[in-house]
Amino acid sequence: MGLSAQWRARLGAVPPLDGSAMHRAQARLDDLTKPRGSLGRLESLVVQVAGIRGQIAPRITQPLTLIFAADHGVAKEGVSAYDQEVTEEMVVNAAMGSAVCSVLARGAGSDLWVIDVGVRRLVRHPGVRVRKVGLGTANLVRGPAMTAAELEEALEAGWQTVSEAIGQGYDLVILGEMGIGNTTAASAMSACLLGMATSDVVGPGTGVDADRLARKCAVVDAALTINRPDGGDAWDVLQKVGGFEIAAMTGAVMAAAAHRMPILLDGVTTATAALAAVRVAPAVRPYLIAGHCSSEPAHAHLLQALQLAPLLDLDLRLGEASGALLALPLLTQALKMMAETATFSDARVSNPHGPTNEGDQRREPRPEVPVALGFSAAEKEAVYKVIEARRDIRTFLPDPIPDDILARILDAGHRGPSVGFMQPWNFLVIRDLKTRQRLQELVERERVIAGAHYPDPQRDYYLRLKVEGLLDAPITLCVTNDSTRGGPHVLGRNTIPETDVMSTACAIENMWLAARAEGVAMGWVSMYRKEDVRQVLGIPDHVDPVALLTIGFTAYFPEIPVLERVGWRQRLDLRSLVYEERWGVPLSPGKGESE
Repeated sequence: MGLSAQWRARLGAVPPLDGSAMHRAQARLDDLTKPRGSLGRLESLVVQVAGIRGQIAPRITQPLTLIFAADHGVAKEGVSAYDQEVTEEMVVNAAMGSAVCSVLARGAGSDLWVIDVGVRRLVRHPGVRVRKVGLGTANLVRGPAMTAAELEEALEAGWQTVSEAIGQGYDLVILGEMGIGNTTAASAMSACLLGMATSDVVGPGTGVDADRLARKCAVVDAALTINRPDGGDAWDVLQKVGGFEIAAMTGAVMAAAAHRMPILLDGVTTATAALAAVRVAPAVRPYLIAGHCSSEPAHAHLLQALQLAPLLDLDLRLGEASGALLALPLLTQALKMMAETATFSDARVSNPHGPTNEGDQRREPRPEVPVALGFSAAEKEAVYKVIEARRDIRTFLPDPIPDDILARILDAGHRGPSVGFMQPWNFLVIRDLKTRQRLQELVERERVIAGAHYPDPQRDYYLRLKVEGLLDAPITLCVTNDSTRGGPHVLGRNTIPETDVMSTACAIENMWLAARAEGVAMGWVSMYRKEDVRQVLGIPDHVDPVALLTIGFTAYFPEIPVLERVGWRQRLDLRSLVYEERWGVPLSPGKGESE
């Protein structure tokens, strides 16, 4: 069958797995605190996903289950225990969250999309995504199941669905299907693609009795005789004896592989779609993971042809991604093990296997980002945006800060890193105007005293600067540091005792960034004597008030820091501050520079 130029280009768009990432992943697995190879096939699964994602320790954080649904004209031949109306009813059931696939997806932490690519009836649920190619396929014992144009439209439906999912940050596709009569189409395709007898691949599907099973075999034989599909041309097989949902899954497989996304297969129908994809684009095969092997006889043969070993073998024959969803926790747990288990050197455990071949790894090209980011491109961009947009603000509106926003800002501070996890900070929330007035008087006194340190022209300039907003902002936070917290010996602090204050500064920066993300302004006031603030706020003598933070809404966040804007100082050139290997040695050109 002739496809469009766009689809011919897509056939060659699947990249090979990242050999360097796989090599390094295997080296890490061999260095984890366990006997080598002791996790069996889970270890090869981890290496496979590392190659797919191009990361040493990949993670699956946003799995998506895709249920493609369509009806089949061959259902009129009595090959199923259910009438065609059941397809639409089950699609609605899945969209309502009541189907087996819905329950398993929730339990496994996967979102679920149901896509109508050919349900005969109008689907009565707004949550179903409609990419309808037609009102079910034609009856394949009367002629081809679909036209060449319908085949390409169904392939495109699968490709576009996965492309949309990738754009939303999903990182694993779990394939499933719904459609009365689809195991008949899958059996016909399997017999043709595998070159096997109908009796070796036709199974009970929805649970037909012996008489109906014999009829199903006869129907498949008749379809192959009438249509004479070319077993060497997967497109021809799909068009003549396939289904809209099978073709859509074939397109979905190709799109996922082209975008380096792992594909977790379900039962016999998804395996049929995957084999069709592999026959036209062999590079797809390493991207496939077999969730399970069903009791349908064709499934084991399909997996053998795909060179896939199933994660589970539970005699399932439901379809709708049920077996794949049961296997999903195995996959995510295997990746979690890879990322979080200590190596022998990390755990300071003697390595009975000897040193790893890290020296060899260094000579290989490495991926730009060797581990899973855990954030979408938009989320990553937002982090840098808030860092660049953070400002030390002195002018505030009197509007109160909602309690939920303040709580999130405080929580961000409390999540700051600290030496030995000592968490030396406390946060005093000050709203009382009289208390803020007393603090402002202390700050103003020290501000005037500090002016004496500047030459006369600069002193006048300095005294005109607004250095605090204690009376304007509705809230002042006094952030304190307790150097005794954690006891006399804090892990990591024995040689640099001031790391407790550094830790509190990290908490302040966290709050500053969180406030900016909430649209809340913050200013750091540091012109005061500690003993004076202790007396005003009743702070114990051993606790230091590190900062007075004024918090409130502001009418304007300047594009550059205020002190830079007024000409007090300019931002230093980063290149002048970064050295390489030894003090004073400039960083090599091109290193550490953002575009």
